[in-house]
Amino acid sequence: MIRFFLFFGILILSFEIYAAEQVYFKVAVDNSTYTAFMGGKAGLDNTTLNYLASKMRNQQFKITDIDRAYYDIAQPVSMRFAGRDVLQYDLKPKNADRFRHMLMVDSTNEVVHKDVYDPSGKLVYSFTILEPENSSAKPVTAEGEHEKTNHCYIGFCVVGKRMLKDGTSHIMLSDGINRFSIFRKRVSGEVSASKKIVYGNYVMRKKQGDDLFTVVGTIPYSAMQTMIENYSKLEE
Repeated sequence: MIRFFLFFGILILSFEIYAAEQVYFKVAVDNSTYTAFMGGKAGLDNTTLNYLASKMRNQQFKITDIDRAYYDIAQPVSMRFAGRDVLQYDLKPKNADRFRHMLMVDSTNEVVHKDVYDPSGKLVYSFTILEPENSSAKPVTAEGEHEKTNHCYIGFCVVGKRMLKDGTSHIMLSDGINRFSIFRKRVSGEVSASKKIVYGNYVMRKKQGDDLFTVVGTIPYSAMQTMIENYSKLEE
């Protein structure tokens, strides 16, 4: 069930489609193991990794989308990287409720390199595009892109809502760089709480009252707990 929520959450949170590229990935498979692989033109035999890689490699970046109330942002550094002129950004959360992102962004706002770290400094995932800027592999905006709403809590705003066929409520949230999904379903009986890393995403499951919550994405467990406790604010 958690794996289903993970796949579905990443699918909904991915707002762009990319042509084939040569992209190097390093991903935390679980709490103690990493995998490294090439995505793009080389292809992958592992369908799971191929799918997840295509969803991680999904972002353009604009510094104006980031709320400085929640991040310390140093002056970007200009450099040459992988055949492109890029600006390197380091987005350090002011509190331990977000993940740190180190990005290299080219002149078209395309992210060509990204490292994502949890509050302890653990690498969650990383990717690097290995093709120059004049490559034909460019992002194409997908239809149905979600816009941020006014329903926000501690800087995370609802960017989409839907109801699944089994009655599970699915809310998607973002602060402009860290994204996650909250799934809520009415269940009976006891359900064991769990916390784990699954292919570059933190996953937390917890029952509160009669509702089972599953949170999937790039925020720490403490923030997931906070969002569960304040879930009602997201539905107002």
